[in-house]
Amino acid sequence: MESQFPKVLRFFTLLWVVTAIGLFAGVFVPVSLVMPISIATVVLLLIVMFSRAARKASKSISILFAFLTGVTLYSLLQFYIGALGGSLVLVIFGTTAAIFIVAGIIGYNTKRNLGNWGKFLFIVLIGVIIFSIITIFVGFSDIVMVFASAIGVLLFVGYTLYDMNQIARSYISDEEVPLVALNLYLDFINLFTELLKLIYHLKNILDRD
Repeated sequence: MESQFPKVLRFFTLLWVVTAIGLFAGVFVPVSLVMPISIATVVLLLIVMFSRAARKASKSISILFAFLTGVTLYSLLQFYIGALGGSLVLVIFGTTAAIFIVAGIIGYNTKRNLGNWGKFLFIVLIGVIIFSIITIFVGFSDIVMVFASAIGVLLFVGYTLYDMNQIARSYISDEEVPLVALNLYLDFINLFTELLKLIYHLKNILDRD
């Protein structure tokens, strides 16, 4: 059981290498294609998470997902670097990494079984997704967005604790390694984007004062 954890970490690292390649490729992707690619990444994620047949190809699908995420991440980073500055975005990334590592260590080493967190985290996740869809069509104040982003940060810290705890307590087959690594990858990516949103809207509030 424990011997599979290094395999998860290696695949997790591979996903980030592929993301970096996608980030570089994003330089050459027209802005008009970013939204279709974003939709494609969501579709891929749903397929690999809910299709048993697709799970047999989870390694390839996860790698493709990471590449497309890198492509869309380029446009996202362009926006936040323009709004916050490259140095602050780098600090936020470093903060994300620190939070992720600390939460991961705590989740992996705690003697408490966090398995009962799953349903609650999933319910909150659905709420965050629904709110994110609403924000596409309805504008909210920066104060509302700060609270929403704070909830998002807490959610993905919770998911990091939960996922690492389940890795420590569950048997992971070779077939499941890509999916487990993908879960950790999603925890980090989403934590990073929620922190970016949180700081962005906080800055907007402070700039008005």
